[in-house]
Amino acid sequence: MTDTARQLLQELMGELQGGGKQYTDSDVCKDHLVDFCPHQLFTNTKVDLGPCDLIHDDRLRTAYQSSSDKNHLGYESSFYDRIQRLSHDLQRKVRRALDRVTAEADEQLINPRKEEKEERAIILDERIKLMVPQIQELGESGRVNEALGVFEHMERMTSDLDALKERINSVNPLFKNENRLGVCDVCGALLVPNDAAKRLDAHNEGKQHQGYLRIQKAVE
Repeated sequence: MTDTARQLLQELMGELQGGGKQYTDSDVCKDHLVDFCPHQLFTNTKVDLGPCDLIHDDRLRTAYQSSSDKNHLGYESSFYDRIQRLSHDLQRKVRRALDRVTAEADEQLINPRKEEKEERAIILDERIKLMVPQIQELGESGRVNEALGVFEHMERMTSDLDALKERINSVNPLFKNENRLGVCDVCGALLVPNDAAKRLDAHNEGKQHQGYLRIQKAVE
């Protein structure tokens, strides 16, 4: 049985059982009486809190909200303690995500195998330098065709060296400032910069974002 089906079944059973239940019963979810059950906010998301096996009955919540027991049984303090912990966990998640996207990237990520490229560039440069007197010597001895062949080979190596130097000084495009991911300050999700409006709307309307938004409003 999927988590969604389980949750629907729990809600249905809660309504069926609620007819003979009291909001003070131990198997009634007190968070639901106060406002909402956090376990129902994130079903089938990366931050799923798991199922709540207690009864969630809107009729019991209405009865509690209109009773003189409201704010006198400790349900509110337990509820706000719980969502404060969730809010603090989220704040830590947001800080970690911000550290991840703003920290200086490791050199191996910015420019993979840079040292290896630099060593190859040094070797190529040395070989090119050795070819210059070789060409001169071949030319002076009248071996023009051989000198020309060495010169053409040197030109190719010089072109390879120039291309290699460009790669040495290049930066992985994933780590250019304009490509760095953003962080949603509501739910801590990583956001792609300049993403399409539809994708951003889908994110804002998603269960995880809406769940943390509800917690944020309750904490405020």
